[in-house]
Amino acid sequence: MAELHTSKAPVTADWILQRYMMSPWDNSFYERLGFVLKRDETGKLLPEPKRFQNESMGIAVTAPGREGKTFLVQQVLERLFGEAIDVISSSKQIAYCRLRTDATVKSAYMDICRSTGFEGNSPKITRAAANDLAMHRLKLAGVRIVVLDEVHNLLRSKSEPVNLFLKTLLQDGGGVCLIVIGTEKLRDFIYDMPENEELAGRLLDFRLDPFSRKQAIDLIALAVSKYAENAKLKLARSITRDVYFHDRIYDGCRGSYGRCMRLIATSVIQAFEQGASSLELADFEAVFDLQFLHFNSENPFRTDYQPSSVTSSSVSDLTQLSGDIDDGSSPPKTPGRKRRVKK
Repeated sequence: MAELHTSKAPVTADWILQRYMMSPWDNSFYERLGFVLKRDETGKLLPEPKRFQNESMGIAVTAPGREGKTFLVQQVLERLFGEAIDVISSSKQIAYCRLRTDATVKSAYMDICRSTGFEGNSPKITRAAANDLAMHRLKLAGVRIVVLDEVHNLLRSKSEPVNLFLKTLLQDGGGVCLIVIGTEKLRDFIYDMPENEELAGRLLDFRLDPFSRKQAIDLIALAVSKYAENAKLKLARSITRDVYFHDRIYDGCRGSYGRCMRLIATSVIQAFEQGASSLELADFEAVFDLQFLHFNSENPFRTDYQPSSVTSSSVSDLTQLSGDIDDGSSPPKTPGRKRRVKK
């Protein structure tokens, strides 16, 4: 078995795992941001919401789990406004909150307060007082965009006034743009329930609809090439000579774009950390066995695989924000190492 890199591998692996493969979803999100945010005299988007009769608007980003909703929102906002956003600390003008599994409207208000740097602990605070405190903290901190993640966690209890909570942020948040992220359960709540018609009118619908097979295959082909390049790995013959290779990834992940990208990135790390000089089909087979059999019991990287349909792997031209892995500093150089053949 090949030896593991021990010195620089963890740093480089982390760098590769943080690479972001842009897609047409980025363009769709950017388009919606252009509708709810102001622009400067040059047409550049500003982190400042437009006001429609003194009320701001927002965007609801929804998709099944593991599709990369959060990463997409984070990456697009960081590119546009140059402010780092993560789950630990918010930027100057963008507050990010990931709601807990047992979230309530009151705890969500307090999470918003903490995202602005509030360190107080008020376990006996009422929901109304928590609302007032959150609105005050947003204005005091100068926050103009609020990102609420895992909002479907608020829907566990029918007694929680989620509709009013979200509308209040748009009406009384001092002029903030609200971006809510959640599963299809959140989308059903906002857009399919008649009593939430006013809320639906304030949040632009952005469901991450699956790409067509042809479009997804093109994105997969580009991602395989770029991730391997990032890791300084060549594509082995087991990949370049396999006309079904990209279809294997698509079918194995059942067309889930987020899972496809995770499978590619993790397989590249698998090869890198084993000291390989090239990326092999066997890397994908091993990773799929470890990470994806719960999702699809049939490993498509076995030699007897036959796709239901074959799609060309030519790379499409994407516009504006999409079409490549994000720029960034180059990863530390780590010498490749050929695999040792088992005897």
